[in-house]
Amino acid sequence: MAKPQNSSLKKDLRVFGDPGFLVALLIIGILCAIGAGILFYATDKYGISVREYWR
Repeated sequence: MAKPQNSSLKKDLRVFGDPGFLVALLIIGILCAIGAGILFYATDKYGISVREYWR
């Protein structure tokens, strides 16, 4: 009997469930949020205020 063929797509997408990938994704997300916060703060203080457009 022939064994069932495993999908190569399933093998390729397995990396997204790896704990190392998820930790790296979390760290990148936190760094992006910090960067966006710094940009909004600097824009609000030294440039054109963004708060007026968010109300």
